Amino acid sequence: MKYFSIIILLITGSYFHSQSIKDNKVSIDYIQLPKKKVDQSVSTFFTIYKDSYNNQNSRQLSVYQFKVDSAEAQQQAKIAAWQNLYNSKKENHLKSLSTWKQNAAKGIVTPKPIEPIWPKYPEPYFLFPPPITKAYNDLMSKTINIAGFSNGSAGIEIEIDNLGLEILSIKGRYAQQNKSYVVTARYKMPVVIKSSYNGQVLVQKQYHNNVGTHNIFNGKTEYDYELWKMNIQKENKDIWLGLQRKLWNSAIDNIKSILNSEIGYPNKKEETEIYVVKKFQEFSYDKLLDALTFAQTGYAAMSMDRDKSTAKKSLKMAIDIWEKELEEADLQNKKARINAKISGLISANLADAYFWMEDFEKTNYHINKALSQGNLKAKSHCKKLKKDISDFRARYNAFNQ
Repeated sequence: MKYFSIIILLITGSYFHSQSIKDNKVSIDYIQLPKKKVDQSVSTFFTIYKDSYNNQNSRQLSVYQFKVDSAEAQQQAKIAAWQNLYNSKKENHLKSLSTWKQNAAKGIVTPKPIEPIWPKYPEPYFLFPPPITKAYNDLMSKTINIAGFSNGSAGIEIEIDNLGLEILSIKGRYAQQNKSYVVTARYKMPVVIKSSYNGQVLVQKQYHNNVGTHNIFNGKTEYDYELWKMNIQKENKDIWLGLQRKLWNSAIDNIKSILNSEIGYPNKKEETEIYVVKKFQEFSYDKLLDALTFAQTGYAAMSMDRDKSTAKKSLKMAIDIWEKELEEADLQNKKARINAKISGLISANLADAYFWMEDFEKTNYHINKALSQGNLKAKSHCKKLKKDISDFRARYNAFNQ
């Protein structure tokens, strides 16, 4: 597996009161542990694509054929009715013309019969093409990947089953104070995705089973809509392909995120700060500078191992220095070398270091000290850190069970 190296940014910090404090900003690249650990001997996954959508396609084609048969029967009935009415009007008109002609021959002058208004020939019927669900190759612009695992023929099994697109209704309406005409389709396209290993289900999700809405037309009037329908019929255009691809990619994006969070080892980034006292009265704080170097080295190595073993060696040296410095703390004396304010800042450093050492009890202990003693920046930093403990602890426990 390829891991990214850490980027450490040292920025001239803010200074507080008469104590010259520098907050060194650090970006930490690390490997997020999974919520569910798969045997570390497993390094690959494979994907099975099921074709349940074919069943839906068969139903859609049957429904469409029924609609065609019904529409055709109605169309033939309309044509027959039109033909009867046309013939009746034609017959009556011809009789009138015959009478008029005969009268003219006898010298009887009458106005020529006016041609009747002929019945309008029935317009051809329109049916939306059936929403045939496409094969996976026609939909896929995105595929599943799991950080820490490569695509193979064994290992974690990922089963994807697209149950098929179903259009429930299509309705048009005026919107924006009658300035536009919008036609909306209601749909469902359930996609079931399940990952498992050795028969044990790891993650299972179903997407797009609830009814959704999709605008298939947005124009100025219902007449523009009729023109649009004529065009898609003439061009034999698949108006459902874009919707299917959108739903497919949405499902894949979501399951990728879940799989990487649940069982993967994705690279993540966090921001932190390391506080150093640059100057306070005539005291020396060289040890804090040494601790800064060790901490930076440790954080820089955070993405080298899943168990953070390389990083922890350097962090442990920084922790030892900070803990030793706290032994001098005099919380009641503001002029002390390690007074309450400086003690709080060192505790904030320790809370962070113990967090990445995955010693969450000591993390909590030093968070509470920093919250009661540190400056506003350290307190804000520790409040955020406290929120992260639950998730990181759960992942640590799952990885080390």
